[in-house]
Amino acid sequence: MQGALSAAVVFIGAAGGACAQNLPAWFSSPPADDAQAWYAVGEGPDPEAARRNALRAVAARLRSSIEGRVENTVIDANGKVTGRAMVKTSEEILKTEFTRVEVVHSTRSSVGVLVLVKVDRPAFVQDTQAQLQVAARPVAEAETALQGAPVLEQYLTLRRVLPDIEKAMNLGLLLVGAGDEATGRPAFDRYSRLQQLAKGMATRLVFEVRAKPEDADIVRLVGEVLANQGMRSAAARTRGASVMTVDTQTREASFGNDKMLRMVVRFSVVDEQGRAVASREHQVSGSSRFDFKGARESAVGNLGKALGVDGNQMGGAGGNPLAAFGFKD
Repeated sequence: MQGALSAAVVFIGAAGGACAQNLPAWFSSPPADDAQAWYAVGEGPDPEAARRNALRAVAARLRSSIEGRVENTVIDANGKVTGRAMVKTSEEILKTEFTRVEVVHSTRSSVGVLVLVKVDRPAFVQDTQAQLQVAARPVAEAETALQGAPVLEQYLTLRRVLPDIEKAMNLGLLLVGAGDEATGRPAFDRYSRLQQLAKGMATRLVFEVRAKPEDADIVRLVGEVLANQGMRSAAARTRGASVMTVDTQTREASFGNDKMLRMVVRFSVVDEQGRAVASREHQVSGSSRFDFKGARESAVGNLGKALGVDGNQMGGAGGNPLAAFGFKD
């Protein structure tokens, strides 16, 4: 890994044109990385800031060593591998903490403090392996629970451990970057596959939506919201589907020629075994200058906005696409 020299060049520019001969040799030509340690230089207004900047340089080199070397598994809705895609390394890697660090040299300069740090590479690998074991434990328990479980239960189980899955993925990447391919690459492959499975599980969900005949407009709306998240809905009894009930209460009022309608809509979901798993209530209102039918259409439109905002905000970027219906991570 290289990059310390470029850090020195950056420092020279930041120092307002300091002469290279005024820099200590260990700063302008730091030791090369080896199997036992990473070296990096840093500059800051005080020793701690300089140390942090040097460690950021180590993290950046770790990230650089990972990019282009690791591929992610691409899985379709049925859980089949359809290909591989290059991984875009997480910004979290730049926040990597190094616990065994030695400040080899430190000196003051005209603009602050210069340091050379040495990071114990085998110790970093050992610490990262230990963190991986911790993150892997709840995931392994979840995998055991998946066997023979209904689709909704599988979905909820994977969503609960998704943070652990993604943490384990990042730890695998760090091990690859640190040179421990034997541990890092299999871990990354395993947890990236689980991540894709967790995110794709939603497309296997089917909800049987039950409501009163007069709430058919809400049933249609729910179907649209679910379809936008890659899920399916059914109005009749469907084998393997989870039941979502829709209960509404409305209140109408007139103000001159204006018609106002306030609606409370409660969604409740039970799994294939009849157990309550989620519920959520939405309160919306609508108005019309003509009749209550128009006021209801307005209220249902506002409900659609509420469901869309909840689902899109929590469903995007790894969020919860069923949050609008009361599902929690």
